[in-house]
This record gives sequence, structure tokens and C-alpha cells, in this order.
Amino acid sequence: MGLLSKFEGKMEDTVEGAANKMGGTPLSPVQIAKRAEKQMRRERMVGAGKEYAPTLYTVFVNADDDARLFGYYPTLAGETETYLSAKAAEHGLIMDGQPLVRFMVDDELKHGKFTIQSEMVAAPLVAKLRQEEMERYGLAGASAAPVAAAAPTPGYVPPRPNGANPYGEQPAYDGFDGTENFQMGAVPQSNLGQLTPYLYDITHDQAFLLDSDTMTIGRENNNDIVLQDINISRHHAEIRNMGNNHWTLTDLGSMNGTFVNGRKIKSIALNDADRITLGITDIEFQLI
Repeated sequence: MGLLSKFEGKMEDTVEGAANKMGGTPLSPVQIAKRAEKQMRRERMVGAGKEYAPTLYTVFVNADDDARLFGYYPTLAGETETYLSAKAAEHGLIMDGQPLVRFMVDDELKHGKFTIQSEMVAAPLVAKLRQEEMERYGLAGASAAPVAAAAPTPGYVPPRPNGANPYGEQPAYDGFDGTENFQMGAVPQSNLGQLTPYLYDITHDQAFLLDSDTMTIGRENNNDIVLQDINISRHHAEIRNMGNNHWTLTDLGSMNGTFVNGRKIKSIALNDADRITLGITDIEFQLI
């Protein structure tokens, strides 16, 4: 019997059976598992000759479906995690510990519809998120699934918890209000010639060329720079070219805030190598 058949057999008498009694199955556990596996293979990363699989899988569902199946999430999540671990091994993919499957509401989804987002997240953060899930289900005293000690992905920087400021809590401030001078350091950037600006996503190892004077950053696909992080707002921040190698970053009223070099900002002038944190994603502003 294949992995999917075993999974389907386990789910048949629990989640699907209960959902049928409630008036029809709003979501298919088998389809969730299959789509999660597809995301796992699509979002895999290559490093040092090895392939690494995502460890965090967020299933977005309709609010009504969430209310109907909330009590069955621990079973569904646990079995899906077991399935994904087995499929990762089958495909020769390495996971940084035990994967976590969690469910969240997306009000824009219709009844019976769902989407899945997968992310590369370090084992310590997965463990923290798993504990939060146990508390959400009222299972805080239960033992969470063990997190295997595994070497992190080469070049991978473990992200920080949702909205966390690693440098301590500091008030938001306006780094640039249109009147004060830019703080450029010893050598004015205007004297460096015309440089090519980038945003380098350290967490997901990808670079974005800043090829427009104004670019928005967020998790929605209609942004100029799209970041796959559910802790980032749909339209999180805006980066603007002020001319002569001068760029500013402005928070667009995001839920978790925008941090530059550990300090929460509203709007600020950027310097080369400034570290920007959005959600659990670390980005470096670069002028090359």
C-alpha cells in the first residue's frame, strides 16, 4: 500500500467521516496532503550538493470551514506532517527537523477552497510555532512532535519570530522626514558614482533589482517585490529612489512593523548594507 493510500485510510474514519456527518466534506485531507507535497517539491532549495525541503506549511481555509473542522486539525496536521516527512525521504530531500502543518483563515477564500504556503524555517522557530499551535488547540500540556537535530541549510539564516526585534524594543521613528540630512557615513554615497541597488533576501536567498523609482514590498502578488512570508502584510512597505544613490524605505501601516538595523521605523533613508526585517524575513539593502 502506498503512502497516500495509508494516509487516506487513516483520515477516512476521522476527519472526512466527521465532516460528512456535519453536512458534507468541506475539505479533502488527501488533497491537502497532495498539494502540500507539491509545494514541498516546488519550494525545495539546493545547497552544497543537497536538496532541502521546507519545514513550515500553512494551509489557508475559509472561515466557515475552519470553524467546522477546527477540532480535527491536530489529527489532520499530525498525519500530514508524517506523510510529508516520508515523502521528503522518498524524494531524497532533507528537512531541518520535523515539519509543521498549521491552519489559518483567509477571508477571501470560498467555502471548500484552500491554498498552501511552504517556507524554509529553522527548527527552533518551528518548535516555538508548534507549541503555539498546541496552545491554540488546548493541548498545551501535550507533548509536541519531536524536532530532530539537523544541520541547517548552508547559507541559511534562521528567521526571527513574528515581528520580533532582536535588538530590544525601541519606539518607531521617522528616519527621514524630507528636511533632515541623510546619514551616509564617512563617504557620501553621492560621491560613489551611479550604483546598482538591490534588496537581498537573506532568509530565502534571492535578490531583487530595484529597477523602478518606487517599488512596493509585500506578500500579495501585485507588489513589485513579493515575499513569501505570511507574517508580512499584503502591502507592507515601499522603497523609493530619491536620486543620486539615495533611497528611502517607508512602512505602509503594516501589522508587524518594519525594522531597519533592529529599530522599528516609519520612514528612513537607507545606507548600503542596512539590514531590513519584515515579518520573519531578513533583507539587506545593497548598492553595488
